[in-house]
Amino acid sequence: CCPPFGSGGVFLKFLTALSDAVFGLPTVAVIICMGIYYSLSLGFIQLKAKTMMKVFKQSLKGSAFSACATSLAATVGTGSVVGVAMAISLGGAGAIFWMWVSAFFGMALAYAEGVLSIKFRVKTKDGYQGGMMYSMEQGLGSRPMGATYALFATLASLGMGVMAQTNSASVSLESEFSLDPKICGIVLAILMAFCVFSKSETVGKICSLGVPILAASYILLMLGVIAVNYKSLPEAISSIFAGAFGIRPIIGGGVGYTVKVALTQGIRRGVFSNEAGLGTTAAIHAGAKNITPREQGYMNMFEVFVDTFVICTLTALAILSSGADISSSGVDMLISACETAFGSLSGGLIAVCVAGFAVATAVGWSQIGKSAFLYVTKGKFSGIYNIIYIVCAFLGAITSLEAVFTLSDIFNGLMALPCLTALMLLSSHVKREAQSLPVEPKPLTPRSVSSSSSDRHISGNITGVTTS
Repeated sequence: CCPPFGSGGVFLKFLTALSDAVFGLPTVAVIICMGIYYSLSLGFIQLKAKTMMKVFKQSLKGSAFSACATSLAATVGTGSVVGVAMAISLGGAGAIFWMWVSAFFGMALAYAEGVLSIKFRVKTKDGYQGGMMYSMEQGLGSRPMGATYALFATLASLGMGVMAQTNSASVSLESEFSLDPKICGIVLAILMAFCVFSKSETVGKICSLGVPILAASYILLMLGVIAVNYKSLPEAISSIFAGAFGIRPIIGGGVGYTVKVALTQGIRRGVFSNEAGLGTTAAIHAGAKNITPREQGYMNMFEVFVDTFVICTLTALAILSSGADISSSGVDMLISACETAFGSLSGGLIAVCVAGFAVATAVGWSQIGKSAFLYVTKGKFSGIYNIIYIVCAFLGAITSLEAVFTLSDIFNGLMALPCLTALMLLSSHVKREAQSLPVEPKPLTPRSVSSSSSDRHISGNITGVTTS
């Protein structure tokens, strides 16, 4: 439908060159370095799985779960499905290893984003408002920096947030059910219209119900494929590590290039999938009530864990263990993998899952994009953003997959730069919150009120400080 955007098109070549410049190896290296820095300074907080699960269980009863579900909807999208297949197609099996690396260190970045989203949020007549742009304004005293980030986040919501999602949904539905992409685009645009003109509470309730069901169904689907092809599982895992370090291509002398492509594609698709280092979901979490910055940090890490280490990993293992042709397109690759377990039902199952994830992600991103847009315009013209979002939902359905993902990479790279800068400059706030512990007052004992100064010493951990 759009020849300049198609394979070999002039504009697509320009977008690819711009994407490589904005979100190439240097940006990838900065994201990894920041993740390593936070991992070391926070004592590898991503390994505290017990605390993370405890905080998640506590959130099931509060408004934080609604925010978590909406955030997961924005995070666990087609990037966890089609994005994984694209990473394997472009970077080989080794790209999955770098996806894991990106997610592991990205969990520390996600923790920092969660902490800052609550610490620097502001109270308005419509409730709490927050996000990395508010952290830049309140924490660094720079509204221009916040507005720059919010502008890029708005553009990203139109690219990665909605166009990439409706495109994947349209391609999968056309491939399996022969639905006209234009019809798919109209239906998806109507769905987006309902969501963007609804209150955030309504969106949260929809996500709280739909996302867990959708994620659980997809996990069971991938487990079924892996179970049927379990004999090939060791070889699949081996290919991931071999491809990551160029062990097999070394005979041909292309080890350096192979590793570079695997690393870049793996981390690009990893960031596209879990969004760690972009600060996008911070705006959603800012609206959660009765939650501390430290607790929100753990909630953010949980989202990255579910997205990459559960859903993306199962997708990759299902594809690689099935023997599917990794040079085919993302949706076709997944369908081929599922056919080994579910036969002729595979196409329909994958199409429904992809379309479901796409809609869920676009719904979550509508909240992120609107929050960023309103920050730039100082609370005005929300109706204009809603209309643009709906139009982009339709355009995404009729544009080429490669063009949409390339645009998304550009916006992600632009958004990552101010976000990573803020994370570096505000690291002291994150460290202070990470060291804080809940106060548990203890009743005074007879010794506590004696005249001895040593007996009168009462210790308590209050934000990491011992008081007397």
